[in-house]
Amino acid sequence: MSYSCRKKCKELRVGGFTLVELLVVIAIIGILVALLLPAVQAAREAARRTQCKNNLKQLALGCLLHQDTQKFLPSGGWGDQYTADANMGFGGRQPGSWYFNILPYIEEGAVHDSNKGLTVQPVVAGVQQATILLNTTPIAAFHCPSRRPAKLYPIVDDAGNKTFTTLKLQLWIQNLTGIVKGDYAANAGDSFLGAGDDYNSKKMVQPDPSDYPALTQTKFSNTNDKKNFPEQYQTGVIFYRSEVSGKKIPDGTSSTYMIGEKYLSPQMYETAQSTNLGYGDNQGAYIGFEWDNERRAWGPKFPGDVAGLPNAGIDENCFIPRQDTIGVDCPNDFAFGSAHAGAMNMAMCDGSVQAISYDIDALTHRYRANRLDGEVAASPQ
Repeated sequence: MSYSCRKKCKELRVGGFTLVELLVVIAIIGILVALLLPAVQAAREAARRTQCKNNLKQLALGCLLHQDTQKFLPSGGWGDQYTADANMGFGGRQPGSWYFNILPYIEEGAVHDSNKGLTVQPVVAGVQQATILLNTTPIAAFHCPSRRPAKLYPIVDDAGNKTFTTLKLQLWIQNLTGIVKGDYAANAGDSFLGAGDDYNSKKMVQPDPSDYPALTQTKFSNTNDKKNFPEQYQTGVIFYRSEVSGKKIPDGTSSTYMIGEKYLSPQMYETAQSTNLGYGDNQGAYIGFEWDNERRAWGPKFPGDVAGLPNAGIDENCFIPRQDTIGVDCPNDFAFGSAHAGAMNMAMCDGSVQAISYDIDALTHRYRANRLDGEVAASPQ
């Protein structure tokens, strides 16, 4: 090797990195990444929380546009054996949920009208396919991105073996492998019985197949009669066959909940199979008055409740908002809540969206859920 070549190689060796130096640099980069990762994750969660708030704002505005057009907030539907039908219009005649009722007001009118003009009784050609299309078209605004994406999720009716006999609409969607769901719930108040409770019993009269769709008002029970139906009397704004307008919210629209995020255990995000955790996400977004789409605050117990009503023995804390948590003993049927840390999003009846802390006082939470108790809680902000 010539002298010039040896000199050049020596110069190259002097300008390089040793193995130790490379390892040190890699270690430093790793430490910096570890330090930055929580900040990146926090920024992503902040963006997801903002998107969730925007979704809730969109749904709330849809409810208010519904009120402007129909003169009342969207109805909660009939019960857990019914699903949406565009041919039944809006209000107490509509068997489907508030989610379905606001579709035309959030620019999803085509989805809403999927089975319009196609009767169920008698069954006409195409109505089954149209109803399935309605229940299998994901809606992005229905989902909080911190919890789960807008896609189809499993449907499980009660223990997985219940056969619906009331409407062919519900029979058709029962056999689907995936269905539209939502991460938000309407405020049904602080009534002792709420969505899913006893709403197909003899006390709560439902129409038989022969009555549908030629219904009469007398076929339904009256949940506005506190004297004769104290357990079923509803104090929220969206509930069983409700038609609540701003004039029927004496506590004030800015002080009363309308819709908010619903509590759901992470164990049920994808499967809806855990019967030990309740049935708060097992059916679908368009089902009638049901835990999937309505939640409530704790309310006082009525005389004689312990003996015969379904909420007897339920821990009052199960009605307090909380963050999604694995292993919580409370079922998924009652409380508002979310996947966010510290607070959830809640839309008031004036359309504003507020952050509600999980540490909210139980009575304050109850006052905001009851539209007519005369108790006006201070603004969350």
